Amino acid sequence: MPTPRRRLARTTTALAALVVAAPLTGLSAVAASAAPAARHDALATTTACSAAPFKDVKPGSPFQTAITWVSCQMIAGGQADGTFGTKRPISRGEFAAFLYRTVKPTFTAPKASAFKDVSAGGGAFYEPISWMAAARISTGYTDGTFRPNRPITRGEAAAMLYLAADPEFTATGARAFTDVAAGGGHYEAISWLKATGATTGYGDGAYRSGKPITRGEVAAMLRKLERPLTGVGQPAPSPSPTPRPEPSRTPAAPAPPAPAPPAPSQIPATFTVTGSGWGHGVGMSQYGARAMAAAGSSVTQILGHYYSPARAVDSTHRAAENIRVHLHSVGSTTLAGSGQLRIRIDGELHATSGNIRLGVSNGQVVAALPDGTRSTAGSAIIEWPGTRFWAGGGSTITVPDADGGSRPLTVRHGKLVITVINGTLNIVNELRMTDEYLYGLAEMPSSWPAAALQAQAVASRSYSLRNMASLKTACGCHVWDEVRSQKYTGWGKENERSGAVHWGARWTAAVDATITRNASGTPTAATSLWHNGSVADATYFSSSGGHTRNAHDVWSSVVPYLTATPDPYSLAASANNPYASWTTSVPQARMRQAFGLPDVVRVSIEHAADRTPKTITATSRAGRTATLSGDRFRQLVPVRAAWIRSIHPG
Repeated sequence: MPTPRRRLARTTTALAALVVAAPLTGLSAVAASAAPAARHDALATTTACSAAPFKDVKPGSPFQTAITWVSCQMIAGGQADGTFGTKRPISRGEFAAFLYRTVKPTFTAPKASAFKDVSAGGGAFYEPISWMAAARISTGYTDGTFRPNRPITRGEAAAMLYLAADPEFTATGARAFTDVAAGGGHYEAISWLKATGATTGYGDGAYRSGKPITRGEVAAMLRKLERPLTGVGQPAPSPSPTPRPEPSRTPAAPAPPAPAPPAPSQIPATFTVTGSGWGHGVGMSQYGARAMAAAGSSVTQILGHYYSPARAVDSTHRAAENIRVHLHSVGSTTLAGSGQLRIRIDGELHATSGNIRLGVSNGQVVAALPDGTRSTAGSAIIEWPGTRFWAGGGSTITVPDADGGSRPLTVRHGKLVITVINGTLNIVNELRMTDEYLYGLAEMPSSWPAAALQAQAVASRSYSLRNMASLKTACGCHVWDEVRSQKYTGWGKENERSGAVHWGARWTAAVDATITRNASGTPTAATSLWHNGSVADATYFSSSGGHTRNAHDVWSSVVPYLTATPDPYSLAASANNPYASWTTSVPQARMRQAFGLPDVVRVSIEHAADRTPKTITATSRAGRTATLSGDRFRQLVPVRAAWIRSIHPG
């Protein structure tokens, strides 16, 4: 992959009562796990800190204690939407940062990066990733990359934790889990994790090494491994070229008396942070596109403003090809259709008007039909009428617990491809990308102006084209159905209605307006963004604080068409942007922990050209100061977005 995968941050908009708004949830927010949650034993918290509440962490929930602990220890913060992101897969960069803050090594990052996709001194993950390289916890990939934005698997996480703790441990040769054989990949590390009690795996006795690990699961492991991890993983010090001098024998002059500290009442209990926007800030602002469209800008003008010098081109590239969208990974499930279903398995075709029950046996797909027919094979395909694979009246099929593992997802187009990956059913929707897939994308409210909807369709198609270059081994897919790729809700988006208003038809019309078809209706060309002969990485986000950001300031990668651009449109009245202005209250305890000061009485901000803080400096009541970069401050004191205008006491 030439550049790290970007997250496409989104938000939810308040619309008129009759408008059905597609959820535009922040990508850094919840991306629910597709499999049953791994089991972890609760530990009593050992800190007096009372962590900030997260909307997705309920009292008594499996990860509450661990998440409270990582929050209080300043290891991990929450997401812009007020959640911890408990079920969201964690990226390799995030994992490096979590581990780094747990170990707290004495380390100074080098000026030269150890990986070609991690810019020296740039981005929030540079120091943690450099430490992992120096401590030999990770040497990255054979092509010299670290891939900080790639989801880390449970096996990779086990290996890195093992190498960080460097325990004196020898695996017995017995299976730690049913799917982890002696001598297999990460066997010793996973066996050690089980021996420490850091994980007990899943209820079926499996560990699932290849499955992405979630933020909640990582919090639980770090909490269990606090003692073996703290203070270890130190890179070997470089030998000193000269002996250290002996300490001076001359008594030091007595220090002048310290000034009397201000009265305790002068130490504010809280600070109010004000800002604008939501999302990473790179590429197209969705609310900005809305305001530009409302002012009469065309789709070409909108895309040109946010992605120049990339150009919108009517291209034949993959115009009629299928994309594979991961819907769910599960041990067993039942699929229901609104009409007939048929399954192709073990060289045979079976039709049924009832549900199809799917399970796994010895790494094979097992299908059971209502008439008692039972078939087993390495893979299966399920079809329904009204698609390009089965002519007839239009019908749908529903996959339980898809949509990021949160709810049923109904599919109208394509077919389902069922395989087994790491002992788990893997359910993928294969359908034509140019139109059928885009019809189901819930990335922008369908009530918005046509030019904004068309700009969203072009950006989403460009993102999809880049991901179609290869299948992801973890899911047998090109993209996920949820926010770590793009939010795909299938028939729910296409059939979106409110009373007599068919909002989904407005969205599908916008998609169709960017497609050229032949006489039979097959797409022959479609509009996408291109730069220097390649499809552009058309990232987008909810809204800015008046200026977009450079890709290299956010992800350490220089991208010519993802550069900081004035964005007054995000703040225009016609954007109706609920995030044009926001405030967050931060307690004194979190501020002093973030800056490493005994207390904080005032804060000053030096803003960069993109209106985000370049540095934030705190001053204690005794006059001590500490400075953080804007990105580091947001890691330690989570706020909604990067565009922080002010931080005031009270």
